[in-house]
Amino acid sequence: MTFNPSRLGRAIGITIGAVAALAGVGAVAALRRPLPRTNGRAKLPGLHAAVEVRRDRWGIPHIYADNNEDLFCALGYVHAQDRLWQMELHRRIGHGRLAEIFGPIAIDSDRFIRTLGFSRIARREAALLDDETATLMTAYLRGVNACIEQIGSRLPLEFTILGFQPQPWELADLLVWPKMMSLNLSTNWMQELLQAQIVATVGTERAVALRPRYPEDGPLTVPSGAHYTANLGAAALQLASDAALFTGETETPQGSNAWVAAGKRTTSGRPLLANDPHLNVSLPNLWYQVHLEGGDFHVAGATIPATCGVIIGHNQRIAWGVTNARTDNQDLFIEQFDPADPLRYRWRDEWLTAEVVPETITVKGQAEPVVIDVRITRHGPIIDPVAGTLRGDPTTTSAETTALALRWTALDPSPTLMRSVLKLNRAQNWNEFRAALADWDTPPQNFVYADIDGHIGYCLAGRLPIRRHSDGMLPVPGWSGEYEWEGMIPFEELPSQLDPPGGTIVSANHRITGGEQRNAPIHGFWLNPYRAQRIQELLDATKQHDVRSFARIQNDLLSVPGKKLVEQVARLNLEPGIEQRIRDILVEWDGQLHAESVAGSIYDGLRYHLLRIVYQELANLFHAPAALGSFSVLPANIYLECALPMVLERMASQPLDQPDEWLGNGRTWGGVLRAALARTAAELSERLGTDLARWQYGKIHSLTLRHPLGSVPALTPLFNRGPWPMGGDLDTVNHCYIPRDIAGMTIFNAPSLRFILDLSDWDASRAILPAGQSGHPASPHYADMTDAWRAGAYHPLLWTRPAVERYTDGVLTLTSEG
Repeated sequence: MTFNPSRLGRAIGITIGAVAALAGVGAVAALRRPLPRTNGRAKLPGLHAAVEVRRDRWGIPHIYADNNEDLFCALGYVHAQDRLWQMELHRRIGHGRLAEIFGPIAIDSDRFIRTLGFSRIARREAALLDDETATLMTAYLRGVNACIEQIGSRLPLEFTILGFQPQPWELADLLVWPKMMSLNLSTNWMQELLQAQIVATVGTERAVALRPRYPEDGPLTVPSGAHYTANLGAAALQLASDAALFTGETETPQGSNAWVAAGKRTTSGRPLLANDPHLNVSLPNLWYQVHLEGGDFHVAGATIPATCGVIIGHNQRIAWGVTNARTDNQDLFIEQFDPADPLRYRWRDEWLTAEVVPETITVKGQAEPVVIDVRITRHGPIIDPVAGTLRGDPTTTSAETTALALRWTALDPSPTLMRSVLKLNRAQNWNEFRAALADWDTPPQNFVYADIDGHIGYCLAGRLPIRRHSDGMLPVPGWSGEYEWEGMIPFEELPSQLDPPGGTIVSANHRITGGEQRNAPIHGFWLNPYRAQRIQELLDATKQHDVRSFARIQNDLLSVPGKKLVEQVARLNLEPGIEQRIRDILVEWDGQLHAESVAGSIYDGLRYHLLRIVYQELANLFHAPAALGSFSVLPANIYLECALPMVLERMASQPLDQPDEWLGNGRTWGGVLRAALARTAAELSERLGTDLARWQYGKIHSLTLRHPLGSVPALTPLFNRGPWPMGGDLDTVNHCYIPRDIAGMTIFNAPSLRFILDLSDWDASRAILPAGQSGHPASPHYADMTDAWRAGAYHPLLWTRPAVERYTDGVLTLTSEG
């Protein structure tokens, strides 16, 4: 989750008078007033028996209850105690109700989310929940609402600044944020548009040649009957761009690392499992750690406030981690509309009428609401204007008769995701683990597994469509019927493995399956294989692992592509000058991308400029905001980053001074390398001066943990933390991606959580967040883990009662009578 700080700061500037209440003597009281009670007794109506909440020295609650309902009621209560503002923000984002509190600046975000229809879908899903899931979610809601009622006027500071009260929570409120997570982790539709625009710009044959791919990938298939223009989908991208202020940048390399080693590869004789999800980090952090014990649940790990259950963690017998699968569960269908009627669209030999759903957006400070009409075809909501103008549409012309409909599994009402999480929390073996994941729908995820009996495994989970005539990489005609989905790949046919001979499994967003023919091929846009290669190399380098060796792997900063690029730079003959000097620094580089590294800065610049010089014929697509809006560069960023393996492979296979037909225009690899070095030298000289010893990587690669309201100057020191110099990049195991080309928003994609789970001794497990448990700036747990996270350190993930008691800082007893 990321935000545009400058625009948001200006937007709420008119409300900043409320901050005056923080001045002088009242400031400390105003900040501390919302801090939750963590000792003594508190009333929680509806409990069947008393519940004990022990918070340890890191602010992690260990909740002990007698039954399932009381356990989840208490979970809702503690989530609201520590993260109520974050929960409120997330549900408003998911429902498209931000303009109610932020005013006109949030209209575009609300328009985008209302068009997708997350709120409409969540309400349908709430009615479809199975009895047990509905019961536990309702218990969770009781805890949230009881906490809000008890807080009264002592609301978190953000509510005071923005001047509103939270409304009671409902079941649908717990179902919209998973949709937002799916949006952030499923972005193929933007790559489809970019690919189509590349076809329109350079032609099909050249687009096939340029496309980033693993060597075994098949060619780019252009569907018959489709015609692409350079501005195809511009309005859809603009809609997403305008919404990105609050929805966050979605086309970033959101992935993760996860790996597991069997007992024969560990010092203890039992498995070890590591996981670090890579997401856009901010304040508060997305994840909230918890330990739950009650009824038939005993589980510890990471939750997301406003959702039930542990997403990543372990119970008494099994442990699991997740990485983003980056498999394709989205397709864009080009719909043909009747120029005389913007609601009639072509389907084979007939005209169908699109469903129209009016959406009313209440806007703070405006007397009249904004009303938009969302059109929905058989393929999904229209995310692009069509011929004619309905309420809320951007300006269109009468000549526009096509539009884009988004077909996406997340837009199909499916009430099973939360059931999957709850079953996963109680699974006792591989078969029960797989049975739980059979209910997992979206976003598709890779799961790694271990159990105390010594088994390790991998499983892909998620609903993936069966396509017979498309690879999902380009928009397809919606009128022909030729490109319809033919159901979903059965869960039993998704890739999985148990106890591989080598004793290790690695998942790092690389390609899941090989090039063999399948009845239902799995399509996706995978990230570079370098992290997976490096993790496997480090696993193989040590015969038997422990928690410390896994920690070293998680914090590894070796750049595999950096070393490969240096090999090519070493082949260059250069005249004396600054390019030669920086070439010599690179040649001596050990590949470690530390914040202090001068060579790291040079590699970072060289990589950036090399890719853009190689792909210069597409420059207008990458930097044309008039066509694609402020989101234009983001699909191109990932496209280029994923082209690096192919570029390095071609460069290494040819003489540097010989023209390569693939580069075009008689260009040589030596020529593009020299040009990239020259641009890098000029850029770093301008930014950091002419003294090369001062070119440390961390000076151009730094992290600030930002809060949505931290952009207001008066609030910046209160809400934000940082900046700090950071190492790593997209392809290091310790992943730290900061794109140079951004849509007006600062992005820092990094490990949002690190776990190392030891199945020989659960108390020996380790974890860390980049910030802290609390969402309250005055809390000691607001950002108390940041220094340890930056240093590669951890805290213990406590499990047994004696260990929890040893580190307990506060005990709160919850009872129905208070």
